[in-house]
Amino acid sequence: LHVRKIQMIPVCKPTYDEQTKRELLAVLDSGWVGQGPKVKEFEETFAEYVGAKYAVATNSCTSALDLALKVHGIKGGELITTPMTFVSDAIVGEWNGMDVTFADIDPNTLCVDPKAIKITKDTKAIIAVDSHGRLADIKAIRAKFDGLIIEDAAHACYTPGAGEFADITVWSFQAVKTLPIFDGGMITTNDEAIAKKLRTLTWLGVEKSTYDRVSNKGYAWQYDITQADGIKGYMTDVQAVIGLGQLRRLEETNQRRRDIQEMYNRAFAGADYFKEPEYTHTVQYYTPQWLDRDGLYQFLADNGISTSVHFQPLSETTYWKKAVKSPLPNTEVWRELLSLPVHNALTDEDVRYIISKVKEFHGDTQN
Repeated sequence: LHVRKIQMIPVCKPTYDEQTKRELLAVLDSGWVGQGPKVKEFEETFAEYVGAKYAVATNSCTSALDLALKVHGIKGGELITTPMTFVSDAIVGEWNGMDVTFADIDPNTLCVDPKAIKITKDTKAIIAVDSHGRLADIKAIRAKFDGLIIEDAAHACYTPGAGEFADITVWSFQAVKTLPIFDGGMITTNDEAIAKKLRTLTWLGVEKSTYDRVSNKGYAWQYDITQADGIKGYMTDVQAVIGLGQLRRLEETNQRRRDIQEMYNRAFAGADYFKEPEYTHTVQYYTPQWLDRDGLYQFLADNGISTSVHFQPLSETTYWKKAVKSPLPNTEVWRELLSLPVHNALTDEDVRYIISKVKEFHGDTQN
């Protein structure tokens, strides 16, 4: 019997260790909170962690996506991406004068289905999203398309193999991601020229960061601007020091997510009201298919359990219906998806309570 005082269990919740808090205070007291030495340290540490030659930190993954197009000189033409994602993957195409087209998904992985991608003479870029940490099949996409492939690994930090086959990869550190800061992003590449150009693009085309100009004695106020495609998209040391702390404990926090994934899978195995989601290394979201998804959502909310849908497709929104150029039958799976809480702040007691309430709603009397 599970009886507890109603206090909402969040579907996602970032946590920070005491060492990170101390290091954050040290940065705040240092007098340098903008882009500086901690950003450089985070970039170098992150690149090594994911096996990339270069990493450029940004203030968000949305900025990273925008810059991944800009650094390759993409303007106009067609951008293909999945409708089963956050709006960033589509809107950056529009910011760069592109016509956005949605391709259908694989209903099991929830990643874009390479067979659904229709390349035209106008196609200039594809953004492939690693849905929930399950890697998009970029090899199969590459077999169809020799243009720019951007891997959106926002959900895959860190899934082994992420960033291995795309031309350029972006990562997210937004507050509910597996490496949560409060926001932030990273771009990884093995191309030195691209990395160098990205650094100026994150600071409106200015060739040197302020920190680089004050690293020598005095303040070197001179700098040059040689392009106008940049944005103010750089990361700050305040973000970077939190990122370093979260990276230090990432394997531990991701393992906790996988443990919770396994607890759910065992609890609901064989149930006729549940379809187990495909395995994910990061468990960015735990999103099964359910009978009576909306009824379950309301019942759990009434019992102090927050849930969510990842995702209501962009193709269902008013503005982005224009990106639907062909049927998206597999994307309809979203109507059965409901994400249960999965994050390292959950206790085993929390998980058992969630399981008990899901079973109660479905009249499941099995232990």
